[in-house]
Amino acid sequence: MKILKYLLLTLVGLAALWVLLCVLAKKSYKVERSIEMYAPKATVHEQIRLFKNFTNWSPWHFMDPNMKISIEGTDGEPGAVYRWDSQNENVGKGYQKLLAVGTSKVDYEVDFGLGPSPVHFILEGDTIKTKITWGMQLHLPFFLRAGGMFTDLNTFVGRDYDTGLANLKKYCEALNPKEYRGFRVKMTERPEAWYAAIRDTVEFQHIPKYFEETTPLVLEAAGKAGAKADSVLTGMFWFYDTVSMKTNMAVAFGIDKQVKPAPGVEIVKTGGTAIIIDFLGDFALTAEAHMAMDEFMAERKLQQIPPVLEEYLTDPAKEPDTTKWLTRIVYFVKPAADTIK
Repeated sequence: MKILKYLLLTLVGLAALWVLLCVLAKKSYKVERSIEMYAPKATVHEQIRLFKNFTNWSPWHFMDPNMKISIEGTDGEPGAVYRWDSQNENVGKGYQKLLAVGTSKVDYEVDFGLGPSPVHFILEGDTIKTKITWGMQLHLPFFLRAGGMFTDLNTFVGRDYDTGLANLKKYCEALNPKEYRGFRVKMTERPEAWYAAIRDTVEFQHIPKYFEETTPLVLEAAGKAGAKADSVLTGMFWFYDTVSMKTNMAVAFGIDKQVKPAPGVEIVKTGGTAIIIDFLGDFALTAEAHMAMDEFMAERKLQQIPPVLEEYLTDPAKEPDTTKWLTRIVYFVKPAADTIK
């Protein structure tokens, strides 16, 4: 009986301690994340104002694309309610209610099983660039407040906010790509690829001749190495010096597998984050597109990873009209050194 008595007293003591901690603990926790994107403020506003657009970027929709959702009231107007129900324990069940809509702030009430908490989006920007802040004042029920003392709620909720904002950025920028010198720059992930290449430093005036003389040699070398070359002729450029009027470049073809390099032939591997411009016109007139790439990288604080690729997608022998020649210009990039903390 003494053991039972001591056990009961221990449980009562723990319960009392828990209640005391709940009294002393914070009632609410602030969670806030921000991101900048190259998209008009109005475009971003439509994505966060209308519940029907949540599937485009919401982190919880990406966790469970099949969760049950419903919208009550007039979407985009105060009083509209969005409800979700998911079997995924990281998504759960709850509702979000639109409280107020302004051009620079949208307010919601959200409840995902802990009781209602206020949520807001704040937008700062113009027709080109927007900064959006997603915040919540997370209110905890009394008997869960002690648990908040032992949980990093800012990180726990904030990681979903970071994911959602990254999704929103990607979606909005794809809807309204900014033009640079009249070109639209696309950002994508290029899969790992291998190229057979013959490389040299060439004077600008001799580039066409270098392509003409070197192309059959690359194809021959790829075949001898046991690789199958694709049909897209590719120029690779490591540097382009307007003072010496020379470029270090290669004539290359993609190959279907990695092989050992042959004498005089390099095997070049590419892949990763890339920015792309599709240029229509004479292959020799791509300079403006390259300057557009430089402006894009400078604005986003990106650093180019050599080599630059020019993929010549049109065969001049089959299409004599130079205005229809398509060149895909590819820069592999990474954050500039001064942006890495």
